[in-house]
Amino acid sequence: MEKKLQLLREKALFFIPVAIVLLIGLVLIGYHLAYWQKIYPGIAVLGQSVGNQDLATANQTVEKLINQASPSAALTLKSDEQIWHLELADFQYQPATTAEKAWQIGRHTNSIKNFQQKLLAWTKGIDLALDYSLNREILGQQVDQIADQVFTPTIEPAIKITDQKQIEIELGEEGLILNKKKLILTINSQLANLIFEPIELPLIKISPDLTEEQINQTKIRAEKFLGKKLVLTAEEVAWELDDEQLVQLLSFSDDFNQEKIASWSANLASAINRPPQNAAFEFKEGRVTQFRAAKEGINLEQQKTVNLITRSLAELEAEKETITAQLPVVTTPPQITTAEVNTLGIQQLVGRGISYFRGSISERVHNIQLASSKLNGLLIPPGEIFSFNQSLGEVSPATGFKQAYIIKEGRTILGDGGGVCQVSTTFFRAALDAGLPIVERHAHAYRVSYYEQNTQVGLDATVFDPTADLKFKNDTPAHLLVQTYVDMKNYKLTFELYGTHDGRIVAISKSRIWDQVPPPPDLYQDDPTLPLGQTKQIDWKAWGAKVAFDYKVERGNEILQDRTFYSAYRPWQAIFLRGTKPE
Repeated sequence: MEKKLQLLREKALFFIPVAIVLLIGLVLIGYHLAYWQKIYPGIAVLGQSVGNQDLATANQTVEKLINQASPSAALTLKSDEQIWHLELADFQYQPATTAEKAWQIGRHTNSIKNFQQKLLAWTKGIDLALDYSLNREILGQQVDQIADQVFTPTIEPAIKITDQKQIEIELGEEGLILNKKKLILTINSQLANLIFEPIELPLIKISPDLTEEQINQTKIRAEKFLGKKLVLTAEEVAWELDDEQLVQLLSFSDDFNQEKIASWSANLASAINRPPQNAAFEFKEGRVTQFRAAKEGINLEQQKTVNLITRSLAELEAEKETITAQLPVVTTPPQITTAEVNTLGIQQLVGRGISYFRGSISERVHNIQLASSKLNGLLIPPGEIFSFNQSLGEVSPATGFKQAYIIKEGRTILGDGGGVCQVSTTFFRAALDAGLPIVERHAHAYRVSYYEQNTQVGLDATVFDPTADLKFKNDTPAHLLVQTYVDMKNYKLTFELYGTHDGRIVAISKSRIWDQVPPPPDLYQDDPTLPLGQTKQIDWKAWGAKVAFDYKVERGNEILQDRTFYSAYRPWQAIFLRGTKPE
């Protein structure tokens, strides 16, 4: 009997779990069959139940929900008192897609996920947002435009040096940027939930806050740069950073602002870098008609420049007053050198002269351009004595020159070729720079302002055929080629002499001035070319003086030139032209 009872208990223990599993299975199958073409219970769209509904009914329910909300194709954005109206291009709700999404819940290929979704819908419910379509590219463009309008750049803290040479720290101002990602998420959320209330722009404040310790420490450091400077050189050009520029390179949180130093280095590279230039030379009928000197390519090594500036700043902060440093550059040779394109011995630049003519009347500028062009391309053979007057030729209206103001017999008058002396003065300076023997040179009767722009007094040479000429000798072993350049932007005239270096070294002393005499009263001269009543100043007061400078040229142990140039300038008054031309 006991064995039968034991057997019954064992069968019950086996069949009861099986029965329970079968019962659950039958319930699930029945549940699934009951909602074969319907959305499972507990599923809603924006709080509106779509459970127990087929796709068509659910679609109608969603459409009704949308229509009741009266959706807009525009949204309003605001920030403080500013308002923007955001047009939603190609915007349209998609009720069928939303109904389909509701119907798909619990119908995935993954049975475990299906069970989890059905259980979640039954116990807690699932609430879906609306599906919609719109042109997201246009939406992004509109958001970008708004971002540009609300953008306020951060004004970084700055170090200033006052007129009284005191250090001031400007704390800067915070900036604003639009959080575009958050704004687009908010727009999408409101559209999906049928919310058309104005949206407050999500702005991010960017603060340049400094601690009191950072401010005080930076101020102390900046004071160490007062009156100091850093000079950086490359080839024949120098860049100078004074104390106002140097303190800008300090960092409030580190030693030095590497970003600013790198930016300055990049700008410097754009001014220095150049590709190599091949030489060009064309010679016709004793004159060079085309010339281009070979030039090495040059590139600034920017990282080494950053390191150089950083080291120099540290040295200036520590103790030094002035640092002059050579910039690190890499040179690239040209494929064709100057020597390879000619047989005249012309290889490199041997002398340069510069003068300025800012303030010249148009006729004078015309004559400067014409005279310099007549000398451009001129070849001076070795051993030849160059004559400025002979090389230039006749100066008259017949040869294209215009009347401008000249110095004649101690007076400033209208005469043919006014401005030619600017050319002879510039040529004189080029000959001095090349170390050539000067055979003939005459100073002007009085100091002329043009010839003292950016240069010392006494380096002028007047010409007037046949009484005054500029002559020098080519005592170099090769031909000399004359190249002239008129820079109208900077009112600058340049003469360059190309030939062959023979090792000579030129030294020109600082001008000595003595026996200075004050200028006489202002002088007014009638001018028939100016309207009646108009006054124009053409000359400025100049003190009379005696001037001298020393000129020495050496080559090895040999002294080629050792002489002093003297000039005796008369005192000169300011000269005004007084118009007499009837209206």
